[in-house]
Amino acid sequence: MGNIANIVLITGGDDYAVEATAKKAIAARVPQELLACAVETLSGEASNAESQLASIANCLASVQTPPFLDPVKLTWWKGVTFLPGGGRGGKISDEVKKALEKLADNLAETPLPPNQFLVITAPKLLKTSLFAKKMKTIAETVEYAVPERSKDRFAAALSRVNELAQDENLKFAPGADRAFVAKAGCDTRTLVSELEKMRTYLGDETREVTLEDINDVTSPGGGDIEIWALTEAMASRSAAKTLAVLKNFQGDSGWPVMISTIVERWFRDLIVAKAGGGGDDWKSRKNAEAARGFSLTELRLARLRMIRLREKLVSSSPGDEYVEMEILRTISRRP
Repeated sequence: MGNIANIVLITGGDDYAVEATAKKAIAARVPQELLACAVETLSGEASNAESQLASIANCLASVQTPPFLDPVKLTWWKGVTFLPGGGRGGKISDEVKKALEKLADNLAETPLPPNQFLVITAPKLLKTSLFAKKMKTIAETVEYAVPERSKDRFAAALSRVNELAQDENLKFAPGADRAFVAKAGCDTRTLVSELEKMRTYLGDETREVTLEDINDVTSPGGGDIEIWALTEAMASRSAAKTLAVLKNFQGDSGWPVMISTIVERWFRDLIVAKAGGGGDDWKSRKNAEAARGFSLTELRLARLRMIRLREKLVSSSPGDEYVEMEILRTISRRP
């Protein structure tokens, strides 16, 4: 494996960046065909001393167990919520703190063999803690902290947006990266979603993102990115994808009325596109593409179903499951 680190510690409040970096670290250490069998994922979510100690013990047991049939093994201790400085509900107990330090000592005294790896991800870690200092000597450490000041958040987003663009085979024209971050915002998850949207807009043949492209496509503050993701999922007529996106809205006050209204308008636009109407802008072309996946009758019935759902939502309070099923019925394929 060359000089690749056997232990990687990734921390920070930018949960998307933390998880994405962890997945890249795993892919660099475990061949694609072995990801399903050679990676052991352990949850680091633990709210009391007993479960925290058990989680530490599970991690140690995993790294001490060599691969059985596979040529490589990787342990992902994922989302550890009780590292020093990151404990929920206050400080962690002295017993847990000592157990973490003992884990670091064990990893230092008994280095992992060349075909074994450990990836640890956590939302927060106090750099001055003894555990952090010990891990720094034996692990590759990466931090994705979320700066408190807005200008620092902007600078951090600007420093990584070009790398994120490369993942979509995109590059920014001079000055366009600053304009993109200024419009889309500093949240990494939103930046990635907006870049995915930009990739779709530009097509496979174009790489460079210009100021004009950003003005045409990028959502201010990423405000409607979840809506775009929802209509994309519905256009694919995938129940699983649609449900996954709908989960992002649940818990927000009034989300069923908002979603039913937006989806009804979307189906109205698809009806216009199906009939050959609409303009030649990107949104109209996307609507025409989505409309091809439905018959005109399906579109009309789907819009009617959303109108009736909104009427029911105004007059009563059906549960989330009812709303989900009504939306799924609009994209279900009928014989």
